[in-house]
Amino acid sequence: MDKSSSTASGGQEDSSTPEFSLFPDSLLIYAIRNSSQDTIYFKDRQSRYIWNSLAHARQFGLEDPSEMVGKSDVDFFPPEFSDRTRREELNIMKTGEPLIASIESWDTGTGKVYWFSAYKYPLYDQDGKVIGTWGTSRDISDLKNAEAELERKNSMLKKLSRIDELSGLFNRRYFYDVIEKHSSLYFRSGKQEYVFSLISLDVDNFKTINDTFGHPGGDKVIQHLAQIMSQNSRSSDIVFRIGGDEYVILLPDTNERDALTQAERIRTEIENSPTELNGTLVYPTVSLGISCICNHRDVEELIHAADERMYMSKNLGRNRVS
Repeated sequence: MDKSSSTASGGQEDSSTPEFSLFPDSLLIYAIRNSSQDTIYFKDRQSRYIWNSLAHARQFGLEDPSEMVGKSDVDFFPPEFSDRTRREELNIMKTGEPLIASIESWDTGTGKVYWFSAYKYPLYDQDGKVIGTWGTSRDISDLKNAEAELERKNSMLKKLSRIDELSGLFNRRYFYDVIEKHSSLYFRSGKQEYVFSLISLDVDNFKTINDTFGHPGGDKVIQHLAQIMSQNSRSSDIVFRIGGDEYVILLPDTNERDALTQAERIRTEIENSPTELNGTLVYPTVSLGISCICNHRDVEELIHAADERMYMSKNLGRNRVS
């Protein structure tokens, strides 16, 4: 006798029968309503709640989901949020198309923002007529906060990768990134609408400063000059420490004549700004060289020309611009 005959004649019940079919619908609904960690809700055509899960009610400090029945998003959310959800629900009821994995944010007005991944569907009656909407949403605030923190840290790391630790200025690697961009802009402009210049700068007798006051004294001079250059450069200028006691200043929208004026201003300010090392006032000076892209074929030649002029200043007695 086969298994179906055995069951029909009072044998054991088929073990493949789904266990959940033994539970009444009311128990299933109760379990879903009270156990789901996601919010679940049903709304009528006026977007009023007709059924809510406990997780949904608890979002608003309620322990009884029935307290939400008859109310709408207007009663719980800011106007911009409730207006948007109403428009979404009207469109869902009109088109029958669900809204899948929509990312929503809710600002409580107390400085805390909640993020949700929301799913919204049309609600049909037994005849297939749309009588409202229903949906679920999952709180993804922790995930969004983690993403924001990761983005913040990545931004910080990117910034740190551009900064020289001792001087606080931009570093050599970032200098080459920036100058390539300005060079591309110059050549794309047809060499007429845009020019830029460089100032190459080196501290005079820096080895003597290190030998006399030690490396801490040399470091202090590096920081002192970095501060002076930053404070006396235009907002558009970009100051870099290339290494050791060498600096470069990139001057956007600046021709050779104006670069010479800016270099002389910085030289004078440094000459007249002493720093104290081990109780002694020290007046560091610098030698500077300038070059303008309009006089050179490429970036390499531009940089080389500024360096050559800087060494010319040193050979002519230091503390000057060439």
